[in-house]
Amino acid sequence: MREPVEIVCDACERSFPADPTLEKIACPYCGDVNRVQSAAAPEPPPDTVRASSDSPDRPDAEERFLRVARPALVRGHPIASLASSATTLAGGGFLILALTSPSIPHWSWWVGLAVLLASGGWMTWIFVLGHRWDRLRITSRRTIDERGIVMRSTSEVLHQHVRNIRITQTFWQRIVGIGDLEIDSAAGDGVADIQIRNVPDPDGIKRIIDAARGLGSAED
Repeated sequence: MREPVEIVCDACERSFPADPTLEKIACPYCGDVNRVQSAAAPEPPPDTVRASSDSPDRPDAEERFLRVARPALVRGHPIASLASSATTLAGGGFLILALTSPSIPHWSWWVGLAVLLASGGWMTWIFVLGHRWDRLRITSRRTIDERGIVMRSTSEVLHQHVRNIRITQTFWQRIVGIGDLEIDSAAGDGVADIQIRNVPDPDGIKRIIDAARGLGSAED
């Protein structure tokens, strides 16, 4: 049996004990009817309190964005970036010369235009748009890998399910500060759930994820 609760009468403002299992009770002093449930709200079960206070991944926990990382463009593909830029400039320069110089046949302007469009389109589509729409989003609860422009794919791993974070760097990648990052989850089948190449500061990303998992600090 639950302990009696003290309620205050709405009419005479005098307190008196009441059975908490009742919904309404009359004041023994003035006879005014008072609601009992409003005086003492029922306590939540112990399991509910424990889950809401101890669980870091409860549904009502606020999810914060910590970082957004995209593959490096020039540092990740130095030769291809240099070649596409040089070809674009060469095509544009030849187009101008063909239209203005009398020593070059006028009909050859279309060669420069074709080279300009092909190299410029290659550089824009493969490098600029491709890298712009491939990104890694890290929040306080999960890591999300988003890819694609027209066709889109998304893969995510909760921090509490991370089993291994693997960083691979070539000699060039170490010099320019980028690397390949792979994240394995506990439910994985041997293949990394998230893979991203040429991401800047891979060690910093690993520290952020480890800090969200409760393993050290992001500033270490």
